[in-house]
Amino acid sequence: MNSNQRNLVSLILVTLFSTGLTMVSSFLLARLLAVEERGLFQLFVTSVSYAAAIGSGGVGFAFALSMRHQQYQGWRYYFLGFLAFACLVAAIALYFFEVTQFSYLFMLNVVLTAILTITVEKSKIDANLKIYRVISLQQPILAVILYAACYFIGGEQPIAIALYLLTALTIVQALFCLFYLTRIERQFIREHDVKKMDGRFFAKNWIKQNLLQTFGATTVNLDKFLIVSLMGNYTLGLYTVCIAFDALLTKFINMLADYYYSGLLNRMNRIQSVLLLIGLMAISAVIIVPFLAKPVVVFFFSEKYAEVAPILVWFIVNSIIAGLSWVLSQNMLILGKQILLFTRQLISIAVLVVLFYCFREQGLYGVAYALIGAGLTRLLISIVYYYKFPMNELNISAQLH
Repeated sequence: MNSNQRNLVSLILVTLFSTGLTMVSSFLLARLLAVEERGLFQLFVTSVSYAAAIGSGGVGFAFALSMRHQQYQGWRYYFLGFLAFACLVAAIALYFFEVTQFSYLFMLNVVLTAILTITVEKSKIDANLKIYRVISLQQPILAVILYAACYFIGGEQPIAIALYLLTALTIVQALFCLFYLTRIERQFIREHDVKKMDGRFFAKNWIKQNLLQTFGATTVNLDKFLIVSLMGNYTLGLYTVCIAFDALLTKFINMLADYYYSGLLNRMNRIQSVLLLIGLMAISAVIIVPFLAKPVVVFFFSEKYAEVAPILVWFIVNSIIAGLSWVLSQNMLILGKQILLFTRQLISIAVLVVLFYCFREQGLYGVAYALIGAGLTRLLISIVYYYKFPMNELNISAQLH
């Protein structure tokens, strides 16, 4: 087994373990909170991640591309500036999201999540993804420890306690991320003859990637905002079960996308192995889920979530479609075609909203149908882009140099 294969196996094992821990934290939250408060908690987390994507999305990506050109001096000023920008975005977001009763916690979590987002993106400069793997494990481990301790000591808790636990988790994670950023800096300066950051180059890559991530976050989170506005927090609470199981595949496929992207950064095309793994995973999931959904949901989430079980297979299908679309989009990132991906996101958002409205009377089934329709739209466009803008050694080198 060569080093490339060892890295893939290691990344797969880390992702499997972290995904399992994430599921455990979802089980704990389902029992820690009432269904409606579980929905409110999900709304808070969704709002935080969305605001953080607007405020800091693409920053780590632009750092990584700058580092490919040995541009590194002064990066801390950019970093602090974008944390301040994330804080401003959080303050503005308070007028749009229904989290005003937890405004200070919201703003703090947005800034802390921005630190995490930048660190994760920047860590992909390492082809072995060592820090990326550590972060992937660290976050769910901390979540399980905190939520389990609270549940087994005090049982069901009010929403405020859960949000304080979440904030404690993000504080610890952000402190670790600051340490990792310092570690990346020392190693990079030691191994390269660094020069001053090129503001124009950084801004060009950040703006394009930020637009892509912002609209990607809009696509991912729009369903949750629509559910809250049209159906309420209780339905969103039920939907969190679908999200938890959907995440089993989504997180794994995102890991494969990051593995593929990291390979492209280092002039290695890993698409065949990535697509093979996605195909095997998809077939297995679609066959197994219908038979095990109900007993698994009842056992881990309790009987109050049993009505979700028949719908799970549709969300698994959606996660496979969405993940495949994202994998096929990685070459567009390297080639600097974010504007085309931005157009794709706009089209899929329009499809999602229309389908969501059309199926609004069908509950969670309607949500699944709308998501699949939007996902198929993105996938078809991604396939067209993939063949229209093929990757090869020449255009990879042109973009990186």
